[in-house]
Amino acid sequence: MTTFDLIIIGGGPAGYVGAIRAAQLGMKTAVIEKAKMGGMCLNWGCIPSKAFIESAKLFKKIADAKSFGIDGIDKKALKFNWKKAAKRKDRIVMRLVKGVEYLMKKNGVEIINGEAKILDNEHVMVGDTKYTCDKMLIATGSRPLRAEYKNIDQKKIMEIDEFFALEEKPECILVDGGRINACEMALMLRYTGSKVTMVTESDSLIPFLDEEIRKFVMDKIKKAGITVYTGAEISKDAEDGVYVGDDYVECDVILNAKRRRAVLPEMEELELERNGHFLQINEFMQTSVPNVYAAGDVTKQFFAQVASAQALTAVNHMNDIKETLDYNKLPVNIYTDPEIAYVGYNEEQLKQKGIDYKVGKFPISVNGKAMIEGETEGFVKVLSETKYGEVMGVHIVAADATDMIAEAVMAMRLESTVDELARVVHAHPTISETFMEASYVAADRPVHI
Repeated sequence: MTTFDLIIIGGGPAGYVGAIRAAQLGMKTAVIEKAKMGGMCLNWGCIPSKAFIESAKLFKKIADAKSFGIDGIDKKALKFNWKKAAKRKDRIVMRLVKGVEYLMKKNGVEIINGEAKILDNEHVMVGDTKYTCDKMLIATGSRPLRAEYKNIDQKKIMEIDEFFALEEKPECILVDGGRINACEMALMLRYTGSKVTMVTESDSLIPFLDEEIRKFVMDKIKKAGITVYTGAEISKDAEDGVYVGDDYVECDVILNAKRRRAVLPEMEELELERNGHFLQINEFMQTSVPNVYAAGDVTKQFFAQVASAQALTAVNHMNDIKETLDYNKLPVNIYTDPEIAYVGYNEEQLKQKGIDYKVGKFPISVNGKAMIEGETEGFVKVLSETKYGEVMGVHIVAADATDMIAEAVMAMRLESTVDELARVVHAHPTISETFMEASYVAADRPVHI
């Protein structure tokens, strides 16, 4: 029987990052992965979706090339080649997966291919082989529930991994869900010419966003020509489509982008406390069984960067390094068009907490670099408490919002004030100048507005 200091179940952003850290700290480590290293993020989530989104955004921009002084492009001749976009996606995915495999080998981490069955808190079975461990980290991800589609032709329903493996793009699709991946996929498909409808049980798209940004997303989706049903669900099947409530909706495919649920290994004698459909953890990522930890989607945290941070926290704790995560200072990234990113509180949350705050807001439309790039939609909003001016939240809607948010995360980790942010000189012309300008507004010293 092979013994490890740490067995990690799942090779995604939580699993493989945790494995690298564990190996660096001298732990004999194994990762059990039933499919490919990189997990959902690399193989059928973050990376594939963003590869297709980038192709779709370029396709849309080329159609507007004339406004940049480029002649000779016939809009009628433009065609989105799904197969070629898919091949490009596959090349990127393959390179990244091989990179993760290389890092496992470099750090002496053993990869065990197969499906894990947890016997108890110290033993895991893969096939006919039994492994023993001192510590265990569960990082097996999540999936949307398929069981809810009881009265719908199952051939119409498509999971996201099946979608990314398609050889041809669906021309008429219903995206069932209203959260981040649903909005990203809906816009990508619409930009490439598909007829798209969205349905969500929530009252709005991406309901946890700042109210102003929620409205922006809804307007953007509708202006793109996407029909949205909120507070609704698919009611019954129909020929060449389905019914949403009493309305008939034409569709060839239903993309399952509903709320996600934890995917957990089979457990024989191990009972772990649950938080609804997910595993309950403490501040060090320990489950109710102290030597069993969990990170990523299984803990109801659906961002790769959070999964990795949780895994590092867990492995550190296994080695008596007690550091906790401040989830309020971790970034959220959304790859709509334009992108959306935020960190910290939104206005509704500050009101609920009774915190007096100020808003510093600066529009992207008056930024020189944005005009040059033809990407003038959006704004930067800095929220600060009134007594000292400490930054409490930053919300960005801009073409490069997911890159810009890192500056805001650093500022909040250092408990910076808006006055300090306003003093940070930014290069000109850049989109990031808008962050400085919004800070000037919050500090009552507006410059370019």
